[in-house]
Amino acid sequence: MYKTLTKHGQLIAFVIGLLVILAFFGSVLGGLDSFNGLSKEDQGTTTIFDLGLKLTIVLFLLCAVAAVLFGLYHMVTNPKGAMKAIIALVVLGILFFALYSTSASETSGIVANALEKFDVTEGQSKFISAALKSTLILGAAAALSFVISEIRNFFK
Repeated sequence: MYKTLTKHGQLIAFVIGLLVILAFFGSVLGGLDSFNGLSKEDQGTTTIFDLGLKLTIVLFLLCAVAAVLFGLYHMVTNPKGAMKAIIALVVLGILFFALYSTSASETSGIVANALEKFDVTEGQSKFISAALKSTLILGAAAALSFVISEIRNFFK
């Protein structure tokens, strides 16, 4: 299976994507006349685009599951090579837990009003805050590592 995907994987992905696009265009073009005949208000309730959306969601889920399964397979078959990834995941987990533990729920201002409006609990608010902070930290670390590596490559 791995050798087949290595050799023909891009072609298979391209063909599947092309089939999804053709199915979507076929469903849209087949019902375009009736869609154009609807009023502007009724056009929002049509199901003409559902096939394309559903096929895209299925394709996305299939790819996500395949990525996770292949990652786990390679982690199990080559644990020594996967040690860097395992350590990185542990560090990310520790970072997220530390940020979650130190986050406080907003009690005033526009954020507190939004939390109340959308019925967000204190735990959910702390989770959102930790996720945003960890994203910003990782983005800054990526940008900094990019700049440092470019400066290092300049002097090589």
